[in-house]
Amino acid sequence: MKRFVFLIILSVPLLANAATLTLREAIALGLQNNYSILIEKSSAEAKKELITAEDAKFDPVAGGSVSAGGSNKPTDYAPYNMDYLKERTLNGSAQLQKLHKNGMTGKFSFETQKTGTNNSYNELDPAYRTVFYMNIIQPILKNFGKDINATGTKNAELTFKQAQYQLYSEMTATAANIETAYYAYVRAMDVLELSKTSEELAKNLLEYDKKRFAAGIVPITEVQQAQTALAGRREQTVNARAAADTALINLQNLINSPLDRNGTAPEKLSSAFIQADGGQFYKTALDASPLLEKQRVELKKQDITLKYLKNQELPELDALATLGVIGLSGNARDDSHFDGTYHDSLTDMTEGDGFEWKVGLSISYPLGARGAKARTASVSAEKMRAVYALKKMENDTRSGIDTALTAMDSGKSRYLIAQEFVGLASVTLEQEMKKLNEGLSDTFRILKFQEDLTDARIRSVNALYEYRKGEAELYRTAGTNLDRFGFKAGE
Repeated sequence: MKRFVFLIILSVPLLANAATLTLREAIALGLQNNYSILIEKSSAEAKKELITAEDAKFDPVAGGSVSAGGSNKPTDYAPYNMDYLKERTLNGSAQLQKLHKNGMTGKFSFETQKTGTNNSYNELDPAYRTVFYMNIIQPILKNFGKDINATGTKNAELTFKQAQYQLYSEMTATAANIETAYYAYVRAMDVLELSKTSEELAKNLLEYDKKRFAAGIVPITEVQQAQTALAGRREQTVNARAAADTALINLQNLINSPLDRNGTAPEKLSSAFIQADGGQFYKTALDASPLLEKQRVELKKQDITLKYLKNQELPELDALATLGVIGLSGNARDDSHFDGTYHDSLTDMTEGDGFEWKVGLSISYPLGARGAKARTASVSAEKMRAVYALKKMENDTRSGIDTALTAMDSGKSRYLIAQEFVGLASVTLEQEMKKLNEGLSDTFRILKFQEDLTDARIRSVNALYEYRKGEAELYRTAGTNLDRFGFKAGE
């Protein structure tokens, strides 16, 4: 899938109660208001924030501390010539630490201390000590490399991409559901109009039979047959009205916007048929289906995780380095090189005469590494599961396209046959009415031909609905139904 639709740009007026609600307007309302889409959009936004949360582990971390302490320790050490050894300390420190994407951890720390004591063996009272350290830990095997340490961030980015595909999938599914619900409402309204027409035909026939009965031309049974038929057709109209209301409620629920039962007229079902190449639709679906793309992203995540887990099977071998510079000053009891103020300890530290350093290696390795190997094996199995799931989804896509095409072919054939039947039934009813006027037919036959014509018209509407429903599913499965209605999207 070369692009991903994240934001649908609606360019149609969203007037739910317009005199005629077009299919495209209904879909636009749904894409804007449908709660399932809003849920997935919020989910995608939440997943996006996790990218920053994962990448934040590479942010510098600052810290520090301040403390004060003291002691008054009894002593019997004769050279001290005192009963209590007193000491007072004031400490301060500041650190800045950062984990780099190649795995190296660097830390700078500054420590300072002021010590006062009655111990005559100490030349400085108080004494000021300042130390600046630089510590580096560089992994050599385990946790080494940008790809390894950025695993969490990469997987978070792919999870966000999956959420985007899920959002787009929900949009295409909602659009298809709205399209189908819209067609169902059109069908229900057409059936309602046909039921009303059938009821009107029965009513007119009843009035005609009453006149003939009053003239002594037909027996009362003719009137009774017409009355019975009219009652039945009124019941059919009531049922058709209920079906239309139910279809309208379903459409309202999908677009999450109220529709006026008496003021919202849908477009008519189109009888234009398309030439659909199943193979081409399948190829398009392989590239455009958001669910297939989401599953392919899952495979990428598994590959990244496997690479990380393979690295975790290695020994934890780290290079260590520490370099520190030390400064000292204070109030000297006698002549001393370190006689001075606190700032002199800082100067002494920067001159670098006092220092310490250390380099080395550390190694740690769980014997057998069973835990790491088991985790790798587990994710390997999960990857195969994801591969099989993708293959199944591809097969299901092919089956979905074939099923939609079958429904379209069946609907088209049934529609053409029903239309032919409607033409013949119309002629037959017209001829039978002429016979009735000539006294060569009866109410029973007229009612039968009226019912045949109405049933044929309803079958025609149902067949056309099934074709349009299959067409909607075809484009949904291919992942192109939003493009089909001209909805543009942000890249």
